[in-house]
Amino acid sequence: MRLLIINSAEPDVSEFAENIARILQSLRVNYDLINYSSCSEVNWSVYQGVLISGSPQGDDIVEHHQPYFQWIKSFSNPILGICAGHHITGVMYGAEYLRSREPESGDCTVEIVQEDPIFAGFSKHFTVRQMHNDSVSLPQNFIHLAQSAVCYNQAMKHSEKPLYTFQFHPEYLNPKLIENFVAICTQNRK
Repeated sequence: MRLLIINSAEPDVSEFAENIARILQSLRVNYDLINYSSCSEVNWSVYQGVLISGSPQGDDIVEHHQPYFQWIKSFSNPILGICAGHHITGVMYGAEYLRSREPESGDCTVEIVQEDPIFAGFSKHFTVRQMHNDSVSLPQNFIHLAQSAVCYNQAMKHSEKPLYTFQFHPEYLNPKLIENFVAICTQNRK
């Protein structure tokens, strides 16, 4: 199995993507790591799953990055979008982009509102790392999976394909969520 990590930050900012890569290394999963600007050069057929990292970039990231992420709608294998990946995916599917309306920073509690294999091994309430000013509403054809006291759409899943997104950063406190995503990729291959 080979996964792709897409760094949605600018090339000189790789902390989020590198943390994801360290988790995949610990799981002995083969992966490639690229910057979002290289998406047009990817041979998507070689990847059994894709992880889209967060980004510290400001207000224009969702609008700016849309042309690079059009592949999301046609890719049939599992995808996990994190923070900026959550925003980019949500807006692509019609979500409202909520600028500075649900900001969170630091360690916060998230509540699972819909059981799903992505949360295997987690209790209904668990602590996550938050680093966001912006958020997105829940788009049509997505299932609401988790919320916090401040941010309604902490996690969602497409109703028809294995497309997941998180507002929070599992690569800091919740590597088991990345492991669960890898398990979903493995099951999807069968």
